[in-house]
Amino acid sequence: MTSLADRDTAHLIHPVTAPKDMAATGPRIVTEGDGWWITDDQGRRLIDGFAGLWCVNVGHGRPEIARAVAEQMAVLEYATTFHGQSHPVAIELAERVTGMFPATWDLSHVMFSSGGSEANETNFKLVRMYWALKGEDRKKTIVARNHGYHGLTIATMSATGIMPMHWNFGPEAPGFAHIPAPYCYRCELGKTFPECGLACADSLAEYVEAQGPETVAAFIAEPVIGAGGIIPPPPGYFTRIREICDRYGILFIADEVVCGFGRTGTMFGSEQFEVRPDIVTLAKGITSGYLPLGASVVSEEVWSTIAAGLPDRMPLSHGFTYSGHPVCCAAALANLDIIERDRLVENARDVGAYLLERMRELERYDSVGEVRGMGLMVGIELVADKATKKGFAEPHKACERVEHEAWARGLYCRAMGIEVVGLAPPLSIDRATVDQMVAILAESIEAMEADILARERSRPVRPAVHVESAAEFFGDVLPSRVGDAGDKGIEVSVAFALAGEGGGTWVLMASAQGVEIEERDPGDTVAATIRARADDFVKIVNGELSGADAFISEKLAVDGDLNAAAQLMSLGIL
Repeated sequence: MTSLADRDTAHLIHPVTAPKDMAATGPRIVTEGDGWWITDDQGRRLIDGFAGLWCVNVGHGRPEIARAVAEQMAVLEYATTFHGQSHPVAIELAERVTGMFPATWDLSHVMFSSGGSEANETNFKLVRMYWALKGEDRKKTIVARNHGYHGLTIATMSATGIMPMHWNFGPEAPGFAHIPAPYCYRCELGKTFPECGLACADSLAEYVEAQGPETVAAFIAEPVIGAGGIIPPPPGYFTRIREICDRYGILFIADEVVCGFGRTGTMFGSEQFEVRPDIVTLAKGITSGYLPLGASVVSEEVWSTIAAGLPDRMPLSHGFTYSGHPVCCAAALANLDIIERDRLVENARDVGAYLLERMRELERYDSVGEVRGMGLMVGIELVADKATKKGFAEPHKACERVEHEAWARGLYCRAMGIEVVGLAPPLSIDRATVDQMVAILAESIEAMEADILARERSRPVRPAVHVESAAEFFGDVLPSRVGDAGDKGIEVSVAFALAGEGGGTWVLMASAQGVEIEERDPGDTVAATIRARADDFVKIVNGELSGADAFISEKLAVDGDLNAAAQLMSLGIL
């Protein structure tokens, strides 16, 4: 590691990064940016294939934004928007942003924040206040989707449908629920589009009917799922969602943090699907990441209800120190000028179509199950077996390997949590650079397959099992799988708490003294508890449902020590 890497490892905590990996290998350090290029501390020049973190829409090093920031700092570096105060650039940006939406959407009011998580926190609070002031204060629940990402504060994490991001942070905020995602490649409902009739969208109606419309406040969704795997919805999905929201009196929040400001090939992702949101979450592309800024944009109906419904002299008791920060607003205005002047939305649509077309050529590789995307956001889903869509024995290893191989060859792409390699370059990128990206990814996938896929195929094939019940699995199958766990140095104490018909609680204790499997109350003797319905667990055991898919769709949950639960993978249990 370089001196910079040593200093980083000694002091800097990295978001969504494994600390043990940082200790072993150190960070990759970026020192410069120019257009769609970045340079690392080794002097390596790379294509920024992920626009930083989905955000550098106009590219790195735009002098127009730097000048606007410097000029604003010289005039007014900070002013609050609390307690009725304001300043010119916040006013101008509020006018500018609301004017960018179709007039028929009636999105007329903005509250600024420092980023997407804060903006979604704002939206959740505004939704609940709106219903309370309408006299419907039982409407509290925010329905989100599996695989959806909405932030990592306690509330926004609770809305986020990427379950590993919940680990060890409980208890979660109450009032959040999840329904299946429109993830056609791995449909949680076991259906196929279009014969499914958009069952994933109808699951929102089913949830509302089951819980009661009087309890459901809002539905939140990214137009194209981002961090959860770059998953565009099938045709008609959002039309059905909007109809369900209208039928039951539910507000629709469009989380445009990633999709907004041109990423999908229209200014806002919702425009791709001609769906009108009641509230919109913005961040990232609003400043192209040059300074932190988020925004909550609400309809006239929502804001007028709140403004009229609050008692005299009762404030809207919400906000952040940097709400409407003048320097951040100045950066946003300069950034929006560039997006519009350079026709970057049109470029994203044109070059994005070319990117998707070229990336689909990678489906010739044995490990590439699907390439999907919209505009300048494309995901490559990797599999160990194309025919069955079976994942790798060690989840996330394959996409991480491709990410590292690509970096070494001059491309930054992102390894995402469901074995997806993600691409989301600056909106200014050209076709020639797309060709370079495809060539680098082809070499990187080949390198991964020569190692990880080859090892996957050389693994001894465990004889297939078919059990009729959980009791049969724990009594007859599991003992043969874990008999030598103690000899391998594995020490684990885990309970399997299975609900429903055929359920019960089984405790697995493995140590140097041997392995015990008993059906009993675990008390406080176990480090972790695996929870599932008995019928879903039997499907996992029989290979009809992968443990990873069950976990993502919340059919499988883990309480307690995640390290203990992770050891079950090495024993071949999940």
